[in-house]
Amino acid sequence: MQDKEFEKLIDLYLKDQLSIEEKFKVEEWLRYINDEQAFGALTDLERDDSQKKTYDELMNRIMPAKSGESSFFIISMRPWLKIASCIVLMGILVFAFSNQLKELFNIHQYTSVSNSTGHITKSILSDGSIVWLKGNSKLTYPVKFKGNLRNVDLEGEALFEVAKDAAHPFIIHCGGLTTRVLGTSFNIKHTHNKIEVNVLTGRVFLSSANAAAITLHPHQKAVFSESKKTIMQEAHPVLEVASLTRGTEYEMFFNDATVADVLQRVEKKFEIKINRENSKLSNIRITADFTDQSLVNTMNMICEALNLDYKINERSVTVTDKLNLTK
Repeated sequence: MQDKEFEKLIDLYLKDQLSIEEKFKVEEWLRYINDEQAFGALTDLERDDSQKKTYDELMNRIMPAKSGESSFFIISMRPWLKIASCIVLMGILVFAFSNQLKELFNIHQYTSVSNSTGHITKSILSDGSIVWLKGNSKLTYPVKFKGNLRNVDLEGEALFEVAKDAAHPFIIHCGGLTTRVLGTSFNIKHTHNKIEVNVLTGRVFLSSANAAAITLHPHQKAVFSESKKTIMQEAHPVLEVASLTRGTEYEMFFNDATVADVLQRVEKKFEIKINRENSKLSNIRITADFTDQSLVNTMNMICEALNLDYKINERSVTVTDKLNLTK
């Protein structure tokens, strides 16, 4: 990579002007140059010379913290961006100041999952949203969402169950189409030069640089033509819902099912472990629909119906009898 190209790329990265996929590639490169084998391949003279230059550069740009305050690391980017083009110096920077650089560049904040098989794979994002990735597809997303927007990139096809959060819109970038939601379920399919969006629940806002934006409601469908640069709403057959959700755990409707069976399905869908203190719950039967509900909403509905309390601790949920404060 040429010096000026890399300098421009880093500048766009720091200004948050790259796509998620581009950010991911930058972070992959930064992780690559941290390879000890690459650093170990240098001669002793090169390592000594690089260490001295890098140390001098960093010491000139570190602002000491005031007395009584925790120390922090501030770097003036413009003067030393050119050393980023040199693997030697960047290797030492990442090796010696990994924590500071992770904070500065947000390294390891993005990841991607690909599905090259015919089987559907499930990804649970940090906000609780579930993405069912279908064959020959790829999803790139933040390990943890930060800021006002929840941005992800999609290539191929996926069924989304987006956790509701009105303050942080969820945005999917797929080809030339941008899909914006607050909390809903829908399917996006990108094939050849068109993108289909089918809405199951909630509202979905579709937009593109050269097409008029439209809003879709439940059981509505739109097709974005990449060649014509148009977004057209189409009729949405009810029977298509079954094909869109086939192979997923999207549907969570229970008719006269035991609590044991219900909780087992909840465990599988959200990849958690539910601990029950009251063994008598298992044989109680309930009829309910938890389709398109988050883990929190699902547990709220179950516990409200059965007069229970629950507590979520990372990937574990503990269900207990509700305390009777009148006794």
